[in-house]
Amino acid sequence: MCGGPIQVLLLSLIFLPSQMPARGGEKQGSKSPDEARSAAPPGGAKEENGRAERNQQKPPRPGAVFRRLRELPPEEQRRIMANNPQFQRLSPEDQQLVRQRLREWNAKTPQEKETIRDREEILQSLSPNQRQNARTLFFEYRELPPGRRQAMKVAFRHLRDLPPDQRRGFLDSQRVREQFSPHEREILEGLNKLLPNSGSDPHGDPNE
Repeated sequence: MCGGPIQVLLLSLIFLPSQMPARGGEKQGSKSPDEARSAAPPGGAKEENGRAERNQQKPPRPGAVFRRLRELPPEEQRRIMANNPQFQRLSPEDQQLVRQRLREWNAKTPQEKETIRDREEILQSLSPNQRQNARTLFFEYRELPPGRRQAMKVAFRHLRDLPPDQRRGFLDSQRVREQFSPHEREILEGLNKLLPNSGSDPHGDPNE
């Protein structure tokens, strides 16, 4: 992917909808069962066993089920959905949601799948404040007319591909001031703050 993986992923993060939104308080950055076991304090085996039993009684999260199934061949996906007790414990609505997402996933190209995986990794690396800023920028971007959204995409791709020490010059350039409204330039400023190595922006918030 051109421009470095993180920069490309950030574009995907902001300008594409999420593949499977979390439900019921599910967090993408939550630990796997193996990680949770390794992090358990010594002597906590009984507590851990109790938690494991309680977890077995809880309905599985559709997002987590989807992410596990999507890495399998379609034939194996169908076999598990037909026979796996954990999948059967999902509500009918969640089962249908997982099936739908798997159909969409299986139709994607390998490059599209890799972009989504990388976008999820980026989401995990962002701080809560950065995630909120990204969501705000996304909604502000979506409110723009289609022609302005396309112009913003082109400008952000250019910004993304610039060396970090040249991004400020681009944002302050006459070209950008003439082409974009003050509100659109604010969106570009926000996107710049989310790009790697752009934290030294002298116009940014010193508390961030």
